[in-house]
Amino acid sequence: MPANQLETFNLDPEIEAFIETSLRVSSNLSTDSSIEQQRQNYDESCRYFFHGYPDKVESFDETVNGRHGDISIRRYRCDTRTPNANSQIVFIHGGGFILGSLDSHDDICAELCAATGFNTVSIDYRLAPEYFYPVHLDDVVDAYLQTCQANSIIVGVSAGANLAAALCQRLKASDKIPAGQVLIYPTLGGELLDLESYTSNANAPLLSSNDIHFYQSIRCKKGKLPKDDVEFYPLLAKDFSGLPPTRAFSADVDPLRDDSRLYVEKLKAAGIDAVWYNEPGLVHDYLRARHTSGKAAHSFQRIIEAIEAFGGH
Repeated sequence: MPANQLETFNLDPEIEAFIETSLRVSSNLSTDSSIEQQRQNYDESCRYFFHGYPDKVESFDETVNGRHGDISIRRYRCDTRTPNANSQIVFIHGGGFILGSLDSHDDICAELCAATGFNTVSIDYRLAPEYFYPVHLDDVVDAYLQTCQANSIIVGVSAGANLAAALCQRLKASDKIPAGQVLIYPTLGGELLDLESYTSNANAPLLSSNDIHFYQSIRCKKGKLPKDDVEFYPLLAKDFSGLPPTRAFSADVDPLRDDSRLYVEKLKAAGIDAVWYNEPGLVHDYLRARHTSGKAAHSFQRIIEAIEAFGGH
């Protein structure tokens, strides 16, 4: 996106620099490219913005068995903090259901582990278009049920936040429901509801409304969207009771902004403890700018505090 187009949005200057770097190192992440090329571009971007692990954080990989086969997970521990034996972060990566892996948000998971002292599990679910919905969600649910503790906080980013909210919807009558959910720029079905942000931010940098439609359609067999399925579109649920306390974080310059707003409104109407944080001047995927943007760093700290509160710190 040319610099003169960025000027049409009310962006934080540090975020403008982050956007320009992202577009340069990822070849724009265009959804017009092949899936293979998109994955190469995304992986290159993730490697470029990787910041390493904080001191004394270690990780190791293992697999758990799911209904569709083995599921890879990565566990994180921090030796400098006394862990809360009952609290744990379960992390679900983003990537439009077609991108991402245990590596794509590896440093973010390590930093969450270090900052909270909570052991952390990251789930590597199967991706589209090799696997269609609901395989992604089934993987997340199966891995969660085999790794959850008494006080598990589920944290999802973008597409991963959709899966986190869907997991909570599926498990809300279960004693395994998370103690809290932290949703970071989630996609929840707002494109069906004529929400204002899909128009005002239709051509936002790093994620457009057209990109959202592409990612949603490619996760479904023959592109047929299950529009009445509340596990696909959590915003369409008729009943929000029984869901866990929620903190939803959105970027103001993002078509998905109003998904968070409306989801929190519906949760609060059902008597659920829910708070919406809308971050001015930020764009989708701003967590990757947490070391170069003061506003992104501030939001990341608020995310950490939300997780800590759910974990009893």
